[in-house]
Amino acid sequence: MKTTFLPRPRIAVSACLLGLPVRFDGGHKQDRFVKDRLSKVADLIPLCPEQLAGMPTPRPTIQLRETPDGVRLVQSNDPSIDHTERMQAVAEAQARRLDGRIAGLIVQRKSPSCGMERVPVSRGKGVPALRTGVGMFVQHFSRQCPLVPIEEEGRLNDPVLRENFLERVYAYDRWLHLDPEDVSAFIAFHASHKLNLLARGTDAYRALGRIVAGVTRSTLAERRAAYIPLFMETLARKVRRGSHVNVLQHVMGYFKQQLGPQDKAELLAVFESYRREETPLSTPLVLIDHHLRQHPNDYLQAQHYLQPYPGELALRAQV
Repeated sequence: MKTTFLPRPRIAVSACLLGLPVRFDGGHKQDRFVKDRLSKVADLIPLCPEQLAGMPTPRPTIQLRETPDGVRLVQSNDPSIDHTERMQAVAEAQARRLDGRIAGLIVQRKSPSCGMERVPVSRGKGVPALRTGVGMFVQHFSRQCPLVPIEEEGRLNDPVLRENFLERVYAYDRWLHLDPEDVSAFIAFHASHKLNLLARGTDAYRALGRIVAGVTRSTLAERRAAYIPLFMETLARKVRRGSHVNVLQHVMGYFKQQLGPQDKAELLAVFESYRREETPLSTPLVLIDHHLRQHPNDYLQAQHYLQPYPGELALRAQV
């Protein structure tokens, strides 16, 4: 495949996941996928909201706590020590610093500052905690940078979620490298992601196509502003196997004049094997790549669906 990758995307990462001793107890939570594999294809920027908020290491633990004034970020052993406003300020400052510079954010799960979901919210001594919280830093950072893909290290153990996150990171990185005044680059960006979008269904695919259609220099800024939120929202949808098969059959259509009955039957059999969960997505894609090398096609070779991120990550061998 001839997919060309832009410079390595920048991804902000909770510093403890990179092995830095910044946790409350002076330890870390090093993540092997992030540290050993992702670091080879992306530039990772360590980020510790607690340290940025002026908390020492080691330090007393903090927690989200339900109060009459809403959920606050407080010191666990002394709720009168409130870090809420300081953490909000850190999140907003980091959003200003990193917006347009990073293509993704990986955070530590269940953290009262960084957790994405189901973070414990204390309701006081002797009362079971709610599992409804969102880390204070992530909550405010995501409001300021809604386009930046965010994922927890725990959820990255799920092959489907991991593959989806990296697909979004690399797509957003390509967007960040576009010249905002280049009409043809905007059109080409959409064209090269058509199969990624088609895998998520036809509604958003058509809606995004309508935004791009007829764009001119005078309407470019408006069209871009309308396009990218819907584009990122669409890519966030998980793709079912049946939808992948539909896209693979669509790709096969580009070879209908070049392939004989035996080759077509082999492709369809491999697609069906993937649909039945007997093989991973990488299996039919390897066969597609074989035919693409034998019968080059400019449109298909420009499609990021066929290789949405560097092949050495080998994520599609698990989905």
